[in-house]
Amino acid sequence: MKTTRFFKRLWLFLIRLQREIAYDDCMGMAAQIAYYTMLGLFPFLIFLLGLLSTFPLGESLQPLMLEELRSQMPIEAAQYVTETALNLLPSRNQGLLSVGLLASLWGASMAIGALITTINRAYNIRPRRNMVVQKIYAIALTLVLSGLWLASMTIILVGPRFTQEIFQFLGIASETNTFWTSIRLPMAFLLNLLALSILYYIAPEAKQKFRWILPGALTSTILWMGASSAFRLFLRNFGAYNKTYGSLAAVVILLVWLWISGFVFLLGAEINALMKRQEQEDGIRPFRRLY
Repeated sequence: MKTTRFFKRLWLFLIRLQREIAYDDCMGMAAQIAYYTMLGLFPFLIFLLGLLSTFPLGESLQPLMLEELRSQMPIEAAQYVTETALNLLPSRNQGLLSVGLLASLWGASMAIGALITTINRAYNIRPRRNMVVQKIYAIALTLVLSGLWLASMTIILVGPRFTQEIFQFLGIASETNTFWTSIRLPMAFLLNLLALSILYYIAPEAKQKFRWILPGALTSTILWMGASSAFRLFLRNFGAYNKTYGSLAAVVILLVWLWISGFVFLLGAEINALMKRQEQEDGIRPFRRLY
């Protein structure tokens, strides 16, 4: 009886979620996210690469960060992004570099600002922050995500050698079967989950409990990793963007991938907002058995 009631509530939740997605025009908002992310992506990468060059391990971390992009994005888009970012990277003059970093940070925050706006729309909130406060929030979130990414890159660089020695000593791993290889995918999953949770929790102008954040963040992380893999598989077997768009194929592929990512991101925000709304309306959690 409880199982039947649970699945009935789940079905009603999915129907209402579909209506919310249509009402908030998530397809169009995902295109807006893709546009602003395209504008802010290269300043963000220039900011990260320039910031990395100021650290002792910067020379080793730069190619590692670009290689990590290739593992998450379609190959054509990743190659275009990395080549463009390296060509735009400023010289090593420290005075110019600091000015360039600030300008890049300002440009990178445009994408985060678009994400904040679209999340508020999912929560049916008209933004009350003025433009200055909104920009400060966007820059702060950009710095937080940059720090998270740099920390993950450092762990990936230092972690394999450090953990391999420890786990070989404990007899858990060998030279052919490394412990680091087995935890690389779960680590990427957890880092993406953490980044989305931070965005979903801080970005909207809504009072919310952390339990409303996890379902959408978890769903978005799983769907985003799956959608990215499926899109790469489609390009490898069925994509004909080179024949259709010629030299612009890489740019179009990047935009489509950003649009898919934006839609998945908004889907998670819609799930969180709807769960919050239903709990406030009904006084009960929509899926008490799930968490």
